[in-house]
Amino acid sequence: MKNKPTLYRLKRLMILGIRAIGVFAILPFANCDSLGPGFVNQIDPLGTSGLANIGNAPGHVVVAFANNAEVDERLLLYLETAGGLMLPDAEKRTLSPRIRFRVLITYAGGETATVEFVDGSRSLVESTFTADSEPDLNQNDLTNVVVLCDVARIEVILPVQVFVPVTVTGFEFDEGNEVLQGVFRPSTTPPPSFRSLLVDERDTDGNTTLRRNIGVLDGPAPVMNPACGSLVTIILDGVLSVPFFNDIPGFSIEDPNPVQEASIGGRYEFRVSVQ
Repeated sequence: MKNKPTLYRLKRLMILGIRAIGVFAILPFANCDSLGPGFVNQIDPLGTSGLANIGNAPGHVVVAFANNAEVDERLLLYLETAGGLMLPDAEKRTLSPRIRFRVLITYAGGETATVEFVDGSRSLVESTFTADSEPDLNQNDLTNVVVLCDVARIEVILPVQVFVPVTVTGFEFDEGNEVLQGVFRPSTTPPPSFRSLLVDERDTDGNTTLRRNIGVLDGPAPVMNPACGSLVTIILDGVLSVPFFNDIPGFSIEDPNPVQEASIGGRYEFRVSVQ
């Protein structure tokens, strides 16, 4: 266990190397006796980090995040036509929701480490939004990390958050004018911001009573005792979306079953792969 602090301090350098060569380039160096020379060369071609001199390293586990989620076409069209979003076609084809969450890594000896993963498009937001109001939107991306291989448990700390790039307005019926008018309500009309993804609500019989962002069985499952050299990938599928009311992002607050409001942020499911 005494080697753990040394390797953990080198984690940031490892992360930079992994991001440069891609997740799948990690697989060939799954040798638990030492850091693979090919891996070290990719990270530190000049040999200045000292990684190559680590003897009898106890091995490693790679934890990665794969963001496969997409952006709803209606939301993107609104951002382009009414939200002032101007992006080249090449960037539009690669847009993905901005996602952040923390992963708790528990070692066999009881020590823990927490890592925050952040991934997704930073430019997917209406033009009136001031990025300074959400500093995390500009945070550096982190999609994978190398940790020592004596890992007992890897789990996502809920909630997972998604950046909703538009203002979603709550509407109520104005009986005096007998027309629908938008009414600003701070509790139901957040500006563009990160929003926690919530699991569907169920009754005592297990029936879904309110459909939200994640199905009851679609959340990220913990990984127990991954083998040394494993690649643990947390995979997110789904679509970033918001409800529309009167052709703008919004919902009726008169709805006794707030299905539209509950759907803000979109629908997602997680898969966890261990290789």
